[in-house]
Amino acid sequence: GQVSCELSGEAPLSIVASSGGSYKVVTSGALDREQASEHRVTVVARDRGSPALWSRAALVLEVSDVNDN
Repeated sequence: GQVSCELSGEAPLSIVASSGGSYKVVTSGALDREQASEHRVTVVARDRGSPALWSRAALVLEVSDVNDN
């Protein structure tokens, strides 16, 4: 069946549909480790069945600093 995904959390990230019924989490701009060293978001996937089935996954994205040695 068809699945929809949504992203929740305060981060400069969004979720977009990709080919083959999959999704990608993408940044809306450059991430700055000085502002935030990590971002925590939750992805929720739901199908369109009756009753609807759903699942969620918590993601922690650690930001590296390109200036670190």
